[in-house]
Amino acid sequence: MKHIASAQGYMLGHGIDGWLTRDYRYTNPVFWQAYGTSVQNVTRPVWLMMPAQGDALLLAHEVDTGRFVDSPATVTGYSSRDSMIEGVKGLLAATGSDRPTLAMEYSELYQLPRVGRVDAGTIELVRSLGATVVSSGDLMQHATERWSEYQLGTHRFAVERLTRIVKEAFTFAGENVRWALTEHDIAEHIRGRFDRLGLEYEDGPVVAFNEHSADPHYEPVPDGSAVIRRDGWLLIDLWGRQRQGADSPEPAISGDITWVAKFGGPPTERQQTVFNAVRQARDAAFEFLESETFAGNVPQGWQVDRVARDVITGAGFGDHFVHRLGHSLGHEVHSNGVNLDDWETHDTRQVIEGVGVTIEPGIYLPDFGVRLEMDVYMGPDGPEVTGERQDEIYRVET
Repeated sequence: MKHIASAQGYMLGHGIDGWLTRDYRYTNPVFWQAYGTSVQNVTRPVWLMMPAQGDALLLAHEVDTGRFVDSPATVTGYSSRDSMIEGVKGLLAATGSDRPTLAMEYSELYQLPRVGRVDAGTIELVRSLGATVVSSGDLMQHATERWSEYQLGTHRFAVERLTRIVKEAFTFAGENVRWALTEHDIAEHIRGRFDRLGLEYEDGPVVAFNEHSADPHYEPVPDGSAVIRRDGWLLIDLWGRQRQGADSPEPAISGDITWVAKFGGPPTERQQTVFNAVRQARDAAFEFLESETFAGNVPQGWQVDRVARDVITGAGFGDHFVHRLGHSLGHEVHSNGVNLDDWETHDTRQVIEGVGVTIEPGIYLPDFGVRLEMDVYMGPDGPEVTGERQDEIYRVET
């Protein structure tokens, strides 16, 4: 359990007696991140206690304990509900406190959906046993979402190839526009390049022409995809991670970027105005992260969102920026760390050293949309843009 030392250091510094995480049929991915590996076919509730001091303890149903024969935690079995509750009492006692303060995947009033993984009934049960429950949001991020040097390397691998692929895709579209090329054709081309350049993906990409680019999560399908025309606007959002073998020491970290291009003639004045507003919002958010870090501050996710949102609102497009500024980056492209968000949520988690996030403001009008997405790593010397920034509208000759 590689995360336990990091988790215990955090708990000792923040008055938390233990991290109690619980999963049932793979509904809480944070449990498995904390445990350190996924175990197949666990059919009953399973509990993991990381006390602030001492060894980790795991409580599983007796039909499942055989799945944990090589567990790095001490395993105890239960059978009936009553014995499960007695087992949970034992986990609480392992903290050494009669009324322990426990971190769980709980978010008050469901403010942070990525954190709120444990149901209200479980929280009620633990509280009924004398514990105070606090959110594990910051603890979990500190323990499981910070990248190692190896993982940073896998992320750089992904971002470099994603940037190469998006430019190739624009060129491919321009060279083949006379053949009634569709958005789906370009998406297939991108997926083929992923395979050849050593990237894996679970879905996507977004390839959105003209008014389809006004839908932030548009994804082309074979039937109904738009045909690419000689004059128009194309948005491509693509993400993936380095393909690894079974002997890889740690999970690879995803990259996630979005670029836009104008086909045919120069962009219209309106297109240029919207692009400029999005670019300025993106850069203002990064500069805020940078200045706060250099001043010795650790900004919260909502603060970074607010900086970018104010820029877009000041440009007159506030009603057309309809999603958060950015999300946590991890092995999954949308990971469980801090989001840059003061819109869908009010994310008070800090943007700490070692984590990665996207910065991706967008403006979505009825006939076209602009989103400029770049990845940022919070390194020891401050934030770093890990790939190439798009600072001008990409021009595609047709």
